[in-house]
Amino acid sequence: MTDLLDSITESFSKRLPDPGLKADTEQLQAIQASTQIMHPILAYLDRRAKQRRGLRRFVTWLAGPPAAPRGLYLWGTVGRGKTLLMDALIDCLDSHLCRRVHFHRFMLEVHERLNAARQTEADPLRKVGRDIALRTQVLALDEFQVSDIGDAMILSGLLYALIEHHVILLMTSNTRPSELYAGGLQRDRFIPAISLIETTTASVELTGNRDYRLEKLGAWPSYHVPDTPEANQQMQSLLFQIDPMSACPAEPLTLHGRTISARGAGDGVVWFDFAALCDGPRSKLDYVDLSKRYHTLLLSGVPQMHDDDDNAARRFIELIDELYDRRVNVVLSADALPDALYLGQRLRDDFKRTTSRLVEFQSAHYLAQAHRP
Repeated sequence: MTDLLDSITESFSKRLPDPGLKADTEQLQAIQASTQIMHPILAYLDRRAKQRRGLRRFVTWLAGPPAAPRGLYLWGTVGRGKTLLMDALIDCLDSHLCRRVHFHRFMLEVHERLNAARQTEADPLRKVGRDIALRTQVLALDEFQVSDIGDAMILSGLLYALIEHHVILLMTSNTRPSELYAGGLQRDRFIPAISLIETTTASVELTGNRDYRLEKLGAWPSYHVPDTPEANQQMQSLLFQIDPMSACPAEPLTLHGRTISARGAGDGVVWFDFAALCDGPRSKLDYVDLSKRYHTLLLSGVPQMHDDDDNAARRFIELIDELYDRRVNVVLSADALPDALYLGQRLRDDFKRTTSRLVEFQSAHYLAQAHRP
């Protein structure tokens, strides 16, 4: 137990944004509580692995796997290190046993699987749950947050199917389980999912006031003028500050069947050129998807726009609206200050809202708000 605690604590500390930082008191308490939960999980996975080997495979086939232990629901305010801790816990697992995925990305995949399963299956949710369980013994869902009625209706059946097939859940969230989907339409139909989460996971709150994400972002200018190579270098440095494992350049992303080039991408953070997001055939749905998927978006090369740039300006307005509504942290490099970005007439009134939001993106109050995936 002590060795496991030391290993998780060391792995967590290595992920902190500053090499000189150490876990604070509240983080150490959450690490200790999470370690106690991981110990029976590791023992269970080891027992299942042994059952699959040798002559015991026949016995396992008859009896089925043993009952799975409780998973983990790690929750607390934004920027406290929940994702860092979950990743430290995952380090203790064999990589082939665990799948770690952002919740929004996971639900996009679930919707695709359901659409395919509905063609042939009487109970497509059980089919999707079974297929996931065939490849995954531990499912780690980062930023679990339910705001969409479609997702809420799916999750009760899906979570039950996963648990039925002995999948262990590790989850992070900004919300305590009992408050998930609070005020949502037909929430009574989501209550069984909450009950299942509370029954099959142990809830650990990561308390404290220090916001590491805000410290990282607050230490960097969020609006660079003019757009220079030096500004782009700062963008790249911030990308790696947020996620040291970021890819730069990144593989092209796929949004609703279309690819889009990204300058860099990491866990929860992405970096684009203005032209990639606003000059091509983009739709509002693309911006919705990005705003759900990433808590921080970096945007380089924002030009001054005139009346003959109205198509790009209109897309930029829609992009900023969606980023703002989802409380995505936004860092830009531009050719002019916010109130001088649009010099045309036709979209002048609409752009006033964009100007206001570009200014608000730079405020400590905005940066301190939680992402709304």
